[in-house]
Amino acid sequence: MTLLNSLTTNSRPVTRNEYGGLQIQTCLSADENDAVRSLLSRAVEADLLPETYLERSRREFESLNHHVYDVLVAEESVIAVVVLALSYWKDLRKERTRIQKTYFLIQGTSDDGVKVAELDGRTCAKRAKNAPALGQLTRHYLGLEPVKCATPYVETRIGYKVVAKTPDGSLVSAFDGSVYKREVWRSEAAQDEHGGGFYYYESEALARETTRQGVTFAKCVSQGKALVLCAVEVAGRVVEYDSGKRAASRLRILNEIGAVAIDDE
Repeated sequence: MTLLNSLTTNSRPVTRNEYGGLQIQTCLSADENDAVRSLLSRAVEADLLPETYLERSRREFESLNHHVYDVLVAEESVIAVVVLALSYWKDLRKERTRIQKTYFLIQGTSDDGVKVAELDGRTCAKRAKNAPALGQLTRHYLGLEPVKCATPYVETRIGYKVVAKTPDGSLVSAFDGSVYKREVWRSEAAQDEHGGGFYYYESEALARETTRQGVTFAKCVSQGKALVLCAVEVAGRVVEYDSGKRAASRLRILNEIGAVAIDDE
């Protein structure tokens, strides 16, 4: 590692695809690209990296490809490469597929050999997305420069939910009494046919009207309870029902809007 630290690395901005792989044509010269391919070929010849292939028949399609995720260039030489070996299989008749991903760190040695180490497949692509400079991801796996995993983006949406409010001000489910703490996520897999998840409405007006009509809660459920309408944030899988009700896998209450009630008639 001391030798690597002493080398002058050629670090430059890189562009990546949606999976984190390098767009090689934009960040490597033709000579550097040739050197990368040579290093990968030596690793294949040493039986340390699976060989690429493509096979097709009337029944199935199968392939294995190398996708470069980072390259460490120092003193005009390719020192190491992070590569994904991606295998793909598809049944052409039944439309079934299978994908396997294995990430490797490949280093050249002084005697023109190669050294290969398998990397953690759960985090390599996430770290790549947080590595905007050439060689940065490779240096992480060489123990020279830590790169954190990218924080995944979770799409959320706003909705409206009616809950019960206890005398002490707590917000609870009118059905089972479980507590909804403000700004705290609750999680339960949303399933079809009312099999799970947290119910809400996308429209405030619809949440009010269905509650008033006794659609959201039967009177036997809400009787004696103070009902309040709340703005909520939801995420994850959402199941839609004809009544306009939705069930989400994740939900948290943002704030109270006001009291609601079921008509007496």
